[in-house]
Amino acid sequence: MIQRPERQSGAQKAAFGLVTVVLWVFWAFLWLPLVTLGAWAYGIRDTLAQLHLLDPITDGGDIKVVLTVALATAVTFTAWSGYNYARFVGKQKRRGNSPVGVAETAAKIGASTDDAVRMQDTRRAVVSVSEEGFMTLRESR
Repeated sequence: MIQRPERQSGAQKAAFGLVTVVLWVFWAFLWLPLVTLGAWAYGIRDTLAQLHLLDPITDGGDIKVVLTVALATAVTFTAWSGYNYARFVGKQKRRGNSPVGVAETAAKIGASTDDAVRMQDTRRAVVSVSEEGFMTLRESR
């Protein structure tokens, strides 16, 4: 198929194109830590220059604002996480589902209980759907 793309259907070409785009995005995603490191290194140098930390004569007023905002953010997130911890500690995250029996499943899909049991016991099953939307087992392997 790769050697003869004219034999591929439109859906196959679209699927392969989508897979290609997803894999290229994933490849770019793998480079993000290195890009982030470079941006961080550049940002630190730029931030130091902007906050006048390299000039010892300034009073450091800008850094006080940055530290105040950082402290307020840390306090806010700590309070929020403490609230969530107190609210959810010791509670079960999800409730268990009650199991559904074979007879109930068969009734929902419109099949007989014997067909439903055979569908569960086989690795592959060929089913047909009637006009009313009910399933019947044609063949099981």
